[in-house]
This record gives sequence, structure tokens and C-alpha cells, in this order.
Amino acid sequence: MLIRHFVWSAAIAAALSATAFAQPAPTGFHTVYCVKVKPGMDAEFDATRTGDLLKLEQYEVNSGRVSAYYVLATTTPAGSDARCDYAFVEFYPGLPPAPQSDAEQEADLHKAGVAKTGQQFGSELGASGTLVSTSIVRTALQVGAAKEGDYIVVNDMKVLGSIGAWIDNETKLWKPIFEDGLKDGSVDGWSVNVQFMPRGAKDRQLTYTVDIYPSWQSLFNFFGPNFGELWKKVNPDIPIADGMAQEEKVDTIEHTVIYKVVTAIHK
Repeated sequence: MLIRHFVWSAAIAAALSATAFAQPAPTGFHTVYCVKVKPGMDAEFDATRTGDLLKLEQYEVNSGRVSAYYVLATTTPAGSDARCDYAFVEFYPGLPPAPQSDAEQEADLHKAGVAKTGQQFGSELGASGTLVSTSIVRTALQVGAAKEGDYIVVNDMKVLGSIGAWIDNETKLWKPIFEDGLKDGSVDGWSVNVQFMPRGAKDRQLTYTVDIYPSWQSLFNFFGPNFGELWKKVNPDIPIADGMAQEEKVDTIEHTVIYKVVTAIHK
């Protein structure tokens, strides 16, 4: 698993409770690692990202320990305003695996064809990148999936009432919109996510949606001039003004980031 090998962070130790969310049943866990590239180290970071790290993650997916692995490069905002230069995301077939011992980590490196000790690999990663944050997330709703080259819009949401009411609203109004977009190819996917850990009163980014677009143009066109017609088609009994008024009762968008999928590995 991605950053458990890194000197970018300490090991995560948290008991995962299956009763944390009342409804609906989540579809799965994933971990998001927010990373900044050290100044002047872009070439070194890219070499590691597309070299030894990619070999390791390909092995993790092939072995079944990880079900999918994505690298997202931040497009907007960029530069010093970007909280993350890259987001590394690992999806799991079940609960996130427990942290490995040093010996287990090193064995995985060797099986992946990386001729380095765990310490050497950690030093390689830490030389060019800094881990900003790590979060464990549960997906509550999902339509489609990302592929390499896609653009992803992540909308950090402030939920104004209960998580359940927010997810119910997303299920009723927005899931059918993106399901329709998936059919005609205008989107590649969409999901609703609730951060599982950390989840304290001072922690950020607890709830967010992810819109997945097959091209830069589709990112702008999906909510363009013809969106009203799409809304009428999918939600014929709910005027769009009423839908937006309902949306304002359950959430507000706090922050939006655009990423490009530069790596996608899955079985």
C-alpha cells in the first residue's frame, strides 16, 4: 500500500467501526494521500512516481491487497495555492489492510521488482515529496469509475443537516443525472464520500462529491447551457429551481479542486 512505505507519514492506527454511519451502507473504503513536491524536485519526484512506486502499486493491485490505485495531478488551483500537488488514492476490496511490518514491506518491494530495502525506498520518496495529509474515506454512492486521462472535480461540501439527509438528497437529485451522463459518455463517473478518519471537530474535508469527466471540454460542457434540458429529462417532476432550493437546505460547496488522472491501475 502506497504511503505506508513512505517516510512521508507515520503509520495510521485506528479502529474502524462498521456502525460509524447509519445510512446508507457505504460501498467501500479508500485512502487519500495529499502530497506536495519539494521545490526544485519535480523531475526526481516524477521519476520515483512512474518508476519504483508504480512497480510497487502494480504489485499491490495484482496481489489483491489493493483493488485500484490512482494518481491525481492537481490542475486548479496550482502552484503555492494548491494544498496538494498530487493526490494518491488506494481503493480496497474490504477494510483497509493493517499496517505491515518492516519485513513484510520489504518483501513486497522485492516481489514488485524493486531492488531496494524499505529504508532506501523511504529515503528515495522522502527526498522529493512531503506528505501533507492522509485520510481514510468511505464511498456512500458511486456511478462509474475514473480512467487515465480523465479530469476529476472534487467538491468539498459543508453538510447543513444530517449526513443521511444529504446522501438521500444526492441519491434522489444527482445520482440519476450522472447515471444518464454515463450512458451518453458525457461523464465517466461520480461519487459521494464521507471521511472516516480523521473526523475530529477541527478536521477538514469531511464530506465531498467527485465528478469524473472524460475530457477537459466535457468538464465545462456538462453543466453548460443544455443542463436545464438534462434536468427536465431526468427529474421531470422536480423543477430545477426547486431542486436547487432543496440543495441549499442540505449543503454548500466550500472548495473545489480540479485534478487530472495521470495513473490508473485496476484489475
